[in-house]
Amino acid sequence: MGDRTAQGAVEMLTEPDYEAMVIGAHPDDNDFGTAATCALWASQGKKVVWVVMTDGTEGSEIPSQSDEELMLLREQEQRAAAEVYGIKAVEFLRNRDGHLVNNEDTRRAVVKLIRKYRPRVIFTHDPTSHIMAPDPDEKPDATGYLNHPDHRATGNIVVDSIFPFAGNPRSFRELLAEGLQPYRVHEVYFFGSTQTNTYVDVTESIDKKGQGLMCHKSQFNPEDNERMAERMRERAAAVAKDAKEKKGLEMRYAESFRRMKLHIPPAPKEETAVPAGSEE
Repeated sequence: MGDRTAQGAVEMLTEPDYEAMVIGAHPDDNDFGTAATCALWASQGKKVVWVVMTDGTEGSEIPSQSDEELMLLREQEQRAAAEVYGIKAVEFLRNRDGHLVNNEDTRRAVVKLIRKYRPRVIFTHDPTSHIMAPDPDEKPDATGYLNHPDHRATGNIVVDSIFPFAGNPRSFRELLAEGLQPYRVHEVYFFGSTQTNTYVDVTESIDKKGQGLMCHKSQFNPEDNERMAERMRERAAAVAKDAKEKKGLEMRYAESFRRMKLHIPPAPKEETAVPAGSEE
């Protein structure tokens, strides 16, 4: 770490503009991971921006469908869902679906958005979650799943972008000419994690999650879409039960995250009272 008081040093900003930025790999990933929390926060007047890393062009069972047609369709669906949740800003980075890598270009794009929006909290995929599978001896009828490589890549891109690059004035110095100063993110909430430690009561907003997911019509069978709200309530109820067992929290519906703090702002200084009759 260099001398921040040195001549020519650039200040690292710590005052957020947006409450949250959600960065997911594909259209609908942010919905599944965070939609109820984001809808709740948006209803409270908090500013939330969503970022989609890939173009979503492998999200179809129709090989003959054109990439551009599918990309534009999925972006339209994502915007419609965001409107349901009350999210005003959505950024599409349009990296190739299924081939996302953590490199200079993808990190720069994320750093630029972090500095542009200055979110207090960033939500993203947990990059450490690779294999989600129950013990087949304990649950012989249950199946597990392998976390998508784009999910893991997104998590790693975001983690690296947050530190060290977003806050380092010598990283991507061309961004300074665009007026994008270094910025320190306060917290990270990982979704899709096997190490959850934080629960958000989304009883007020869980139905919006189901409604928003129904906007992603290209991704679900019609009968699945009809049951979407019910499925989201069932899943959120199971998370709430987990919150009760692990934390003693009373919630009807919840979303869960692995939360970590990176910056705790100093407590505001108390104003010194001026004695009556004294000069200021």
